[in-house]
Amino acid sequence: MSSYVELEREKGGLITQYAARYEGYSDFGGTLNGKIALRYHFDDRITGRGAISTGFHAPTPGQANIQKVTTTFDANVGDQVEQGLVPADHPLAIAAGGAPLTEETSLNVSVGFSVDIDEVFEGAKLTFDVYDIEIKDRIYKTQTVPSIDPNTGIGTNVSFYTNALDIESKGFDIVLTLPLIVRDITSDVSIALNRNAVSVKDQNLVNGISPVSVADVEDIENSYPKLKIVASTTTFLSDAATVMIRANYFGEHYDERGRIGGNPPTKLLDPTLFFDVELRYDVTEDFRMTLGFVNVFDSYVDEISHPYANRQNVGLPYARRTAANFEGGSAYVTLDYSF
Repeated sequence: MSSYVELEREKGGLITQYAARYEGYSDFGGTLNGKIALRYHFDDRITGRGAISTGFHAPTPGQANIQKVTTTFDANVGDQVEQGLVPADHPLAIAAGGAPLTEETSLNVSVGFSVDIDEVFEGAKLTFDVYDIEIKDRIYKTQTVPSIDPNTGIGTNVSFYTNALDIESKGFDIVLTLPLIVRDITSDVSIALNRNAVSVKDQNLVNGISPVSVADVEDIENSYPKLKIVASTTTFLSDAATVMIRANYFGEHYDERGRIGGNPPTKLLDPTLFFDVELRYDVTEDFRMTLGFVNVFDSYVDEISHPYANRQNVGLPYARRTAANFEGGSAYVTLDYSF
């Protein structure tokens, strides 16, 4: 069951929004979330905005029910034991300190502004937003932890999903848009920059053990680019023909294998830049043809060398968590018909 209500009020250039949402779930109960947002027009050029809200993310069926167990011989106990990934409410998980999954919750705060900068370039607009997102009880798979089978009393090792982490994600977005006219040909130009940092603030212990290893925490905080820039231009060659060119830049980040400062250290991946091109042609008002090229210059991310090479035996010498394309260039054709 769910319900949603929203109120909006405008007075003297100030727009205020209030919203509330209730969701009821059969497995972990209900959750109530809200939002307050403000938007103020200082003048015809400058607008300020801010918002504070709460949110949630329900456990997925996969997180709640996945089970992948193997039976193997453990020399320490001299017997066959079960090892693997079990649901959070499995007896082996409960014996190891697990509990049924609950929802992830978040507190979101953002402040920003938009400004028309016609004095710099006619029709140009700049937006800037700062955000801070605090996530509590984020669901994450535990490292292998000891457990005891309640039926046999035999010790074993298991992992399971649990509400393990409190995480903070903060950063800012800058977006510049402007129209460009050259010899009666119009282009829409956009440049978007995102700077983001993720940090693990706390862990919910499982039988006194940190469920997520120090190495995995390091990966969460460092294995994705903290800087991303996307610049694109869409040029209208005629009423029917359009060409889009997009540049994608991903900043440096670490591979997830090894440790930062280790011996040998994990690899620091260099920034990556690749380009996409898309050509669109409206054959009729109802029929459109599109030809696109992804990573048109066939660029690749850094390869991972020994001893942290990732599955080179199956032909993947690249970091598994790279945000950029590591499949090289590709092309596609789409045909769209509107009835």
